[in-house]
Amino acid sequence: MYRLNITLILLFLTLNAQSEVYWSQGSKENRDGANFIFSDASAKLLWRRQLGDWIDRNGELYGNAAFSITHVQDLDTARKVSLDLTSLVKYWIKNPDSYHGVYLKEESGKGTIVFESSEVKSLEPPHLTIQTSQNETKTYKVTRDTALSTTSHRSLGHDEQLLVGSNTPALIAIDDKFLALDNTEITHARLNLTTTTKQFGDTQIGVFAIAPLQAPGEIERGIAWDYPADQNLAEHPDVIIAEQFNAQRGLFNSSANTDWQSHLDDTSGYNNYRIVDTAYDSDRFKPLDGSALQIEFNQKTNYGFTGHYRFKNLIGHEPEQMYFRYYLRFGDNWRPTDGGKLPGFAGTYNTAGWGGRAVDGYNGWSARGLFFLEASSNSTFEGAIPLGNYVYHPDSNTNYGENVSWNSAINLLQKNRWYAIEQYLKLNDPDKSNGQLTVWIDGKKVLDKTDFRFRKTDQLKIENLWLNFYHGGIDKPRSTFYLYIDNLVIATRYIGPMKMNHQ
Repeated sequence: MYRLNITLILLFLTLNAQSEVYWSQGSKENRDGANFIFSDASAKLLWRRQLGDWIDRNGELYGNAAFSITHVQDLDTARKVSLDLTSLVKYWIKNPDSYHGVYLKEESGKGTIVFESSEVKSLEPPHLTIQTSQNETKTYKVTRDTALSTTSHRSLGHDEQLLVGSNTPALIAIDDKFLALDNTEITHARLNLTTTTKQFGDTQIGVFAIAPLQAPGEIERGIAWDYPADQNLAEHPDVIIAEQFNAQRGLFNSSANTDWQSHLDDTSGYNNYRIVDTAYDSDRFKPLDGSALQIEFNQKTNYGFTGHYRFKNLIGHEPEQMYFRYYLRFGDNWRPTDGGKLPGFAGTYNTAGWGGRAVDGYNGWSARGLFFLEASSNSTFEGAIPLGNYVYHPDSNTNYGENVSWNSAINLLQKNRWYAIEQYLKLNDPDKSNGQLTVWIDGKKVLDKTDFRFRKTDQLKIENLWLNFYHGGIDKPRSTFYLYIDNLVIATRYIGPMKMNHQ
């Protein structure tokens, strides 16, 4: 019941975040907010389409039916401009979960309007006014604003100018207390902005709603569902490995277990790990199901742990597609100072695909997992840990791998919680871009990319599952911190999250 209650609470928090303003203005120092690629750069949340996602008055994604259009003349004088938000405000009040801010875009493609942003100290900063049938005027401040421009990867949320022009939309968030108003009593709603003294042509500004984040899919159950707590899952004909990291019990080995390493190669020299269980109460560790593998990061080395499940040793050949799932938990003291690597499939053949060893389609590839730094204090998802893949493939145009974000709100992991992470990789036909990488978190699909080109020859296969836990980059950790893994499964079919005994 304890685990179920925690799961329900975290699910509520995740769903609640869907109805908030999710894009970030960013911090002034790091410029880690929204740009033309990311809605929140620190949380690694991508727009579905570059330059942002909007819906029109018909509820159509990227639709052309603006909630209102305002013509702004190029007078090169500072003056107030009021944009009609009446129908948009009523839409939001009727559908409060749809409120994520205003999306302003230039409709004629002929000019650029320059407003003072909320960063300017002004007697009349940007604000929303709502007039009611009771002859009341209610005022709500703009809480954040930014522009998106293809000319800059930095976030512009702390600039004093707010541009709306061709390929430069603006995003504006308003204090959401207006959502409590009675829709039927609103007569007018206006967004009040002030122009600068320099404009660049007559401009038609269209008002749209920022689209919500893409909703996660339904939970997909796999072969593990028929084996509560993964008990006897290893007996399933499609399962290659089912490791639970259970401690061996005995007079002299109550917490030591080395049997789980029997299928792993290349683990020597990296000893920052141990089996922990219910008796281990630091770092707010709670067991998933019995004991787990604790992996330590410290100031002495970039490595937490590394090892390879080599398929030739496991099944006698190297496959071209495979699934694996493991449970992951970040400890309470998780404090990396750089991103790092997590488990994933690879075919490096000790030649290329790691450490700046460039791949050319013939010498190797890899698709390890990846953790990013926590979302910043300016993010709606402050403190959450985004994940992704770090992929060496011949189309990356660099000696290093490409960061592939999993791009979902449910991919923003919290500390002190177990998550089921599952990945499926299918190699491409030689020199065709039809390789597949699919990822599920707790059974919900967060990535399904089907255009990878991992190789140019069928001599490259899935050589191994690389159980890699690495800090960096180059910089070593500045403190000691932990993560935990449990219930690792490798299979030829979708595995899915496990069913606990109480479910």
